[in-house]
Amino acid sequence: MNVNFVIILGLLGLLNAVQGRGIPFLKQSQSPAEYNGLYMKTDDVQELIGKEQFRTAVFHQNRASFVEFYNSFCGFCRRFAPHWIQLGEETRSWRDIVDILAIDCSSDENSEVCRDFEVMSYPTVRYFPANYEEGPNQIGKSVYRPDSETLKETLINFLHTDEHKLPSWPDLDDVTADSAAELFTTAPQNIKIVYVVLENVQEPNKNTTGAQVILDLHKMKEALVRRASSLDFLHPKSDTRPALFAIHRDDLSIEELSGDKEATREDLRNMIMANLVKNNIAVPQTSPIPLPVSEKTPDSSIPDWMKHKQDQAIQDKVAQMKGVVFQADLEQALRFSIFHEIPRYGDIRDDRLLALKRFLSVLSRYFPFGENGRKFLKELETFVGQKEDSVSGEEFEKYAKNLEEANRPVFSSTKFVGCYSEVDGLRRYPCSLWLLFHHLTVAAVEQNVSTDPLEVLHAMHGYIKHFFGCTDCSNHFQEMARKKRLFSVASQDNAILWLWSAHNEVNRRLAGDATEDPAHPKVQFPSAAECPQCRRGDNASHNDGSEIPWDRTEVLFFLRRIHSVQNISRLGVDDESALPATLDVLRAKRYVSNVFSDIDMRMGLLLYGFCICMLLAAVRLFLKRGYRKKMYIHDLLGKV
Repeated sequence: MNVNFVIILGLLGLLNAVQGRGIPFLKQSQSPAEYNGLYMKTDDVQELIGKEQFRTAVFHQNRASFVEFYNSFCGFCRRFAPHWIQLGEETRSWRDIVDILAIDCSSDENSEVCRDFEVMSYPTVRYFPANYEEGPNQIGKSVYRPDSETLKETLINFLHTDEHKLPSWPDLDDVTADSAAELFTTAPQNIKIVYVVLENVQEPNKNTTGAQVILDLHKMKEALVRRASSLDFLHPKSDTRPALFAIHRDDLSIEELSGDKEATREDLRNMIMANLVKNNIAVPQTSPIPLPVSEKTPDSSIPDWMKHKQDQAIQDKVAQMKGVVFQADLEQALRFSIFHEIPRYGDIRDDRLLALKRFLSVLSRYFPFGENGRKFLKELETFVGQKEDSVSGEEFEKYAKNLEEANRPVFSSTKFVGCYSEVDGLRRYPCSLWLLFHHLTVAAVEQNVSTDPLEVLHAMHGYIKHFFGCTDCSNHFQEMARKKRLFSVASQDNAILWLWSAHNEVNRRLAGDATEDPAHPKVQFPSAAECPQCRRGDNASHNDGSEIPWDRTEVLFFLRRIHSVQNISRLGVDDESALPATLDVLRAKRYVSNVFSDIDMRMGLLLYGFCICMLLAAVRLFLKRGYRKKMYIHDLLGKV
């Protein structure tokens, strides 16, 4: 029976089994470019996709834009996301003045945007004024080290000092007046009441409660909210701030609405709304403004139900396989680094260029590619190696894509397998990058091309420092490398162990973190079940790392076996022709190329044995027939 036909039948049977068990469909992104991002359609954050959508949302608008450039696999970005969502919710009624936007730089569709806007770390927050124009170096105003606790204050300060603010925007300046009547001299004629929020004089940039209330209620038609540090004609009953006053145009009467209790933004807003009702003034509509929803064009080449079943079938198989590294995960790490992380830099030079050369060098030597893939990496290494001063990210990306096209097939898979997570942004690329460097440290020992113990670790350190998208993770790794004396590693075996120890330290630090996938908790590796001989003593089953008495010799043996090229599984591989032939394939090719088939050889041996038997029988018969009885004289006389 044809082998391919058997495989198809087996796959269909497995898919039917999955369907029969009623396992819910899971989404498996086919590449990092297909991440949905950190924000849902129901969040008050508009997720931008692609250059055109970014241009339309940010440039030539009669409102400002507050944009977060993030990376969906960045741990700090994941922890920052709820605060960005909260900012969107709390500024919902400001949407005609400023929009809260986000763009996922881990998506291939957004690579060009993030490179053009010189996004070097994540998250990066930029403010774009109203009517912002495109042009060189027009990348918005950066927020230095975005702080989730001061996002509103930072945004209000931008709106307050914006040189391009529109006349229709509310006035956030402190009002000054010598009398109640003077408050109405600059106010429109239809304004019946001016509400004044009296704030603290200390640290005016942090006292933004009044400004928030002004922005919340800026759509009022017959009333106006202003802020002030002090007004001599106002006499608050206590020193509590903020204090709220209502000044009426008709009789210039002054009414203190706040008491001696410190009022919050919501308290002030409710006081004003109640006073509007009391004075028969229309209450402004503060309902949320619908946000435009960005839709991604689905891939219609394969039905979604088939993708779901295939992915679930693969994950069922992965769950049964322990101590295996998957080719698909290694390729996803390589693909994302080359086509996304490295090209995001406008200009790669100096230490960053050196780090790129080292990274490509170890990949060219040790990555488990087929002939086309090895040629792809070698030519890419040569291309960058010839650059003495710099190479642009755009030039690098274009050359890499052309190389891939010219050497197809280079990659054998387009999905995560062992590093897959049901939750977008968890595991996946960071997981696969760890696996990649683990494999490279072991491959360096196996292939024995170089005796430099720092070859792979140096490349890893440079890549994490200069290219890895999670800035917070990069800083943690560099600090750990310094404390654990990465550059003092003296042998290639110790390089394997150093990386293993560093990985366990990261797992210990991130256990229980927002970046942890509940289905794959961060424990100390290898577990007692995976390698019981790797742990010694009564505490061998503990997973906190500090109490585990490791047998480093056994750990080294385990790591060299797990991350060996011989232990790489091809589960999830789509194109076998991109990879080196397996032993079974080579054996099959050798048999096919012989003059005689396997059956022919067996028949030949049978005939050979039969011929030997016939020859022996013939010799024996000949010898028997050649024997004659000896004649004696009495025999002849008897016959006479």
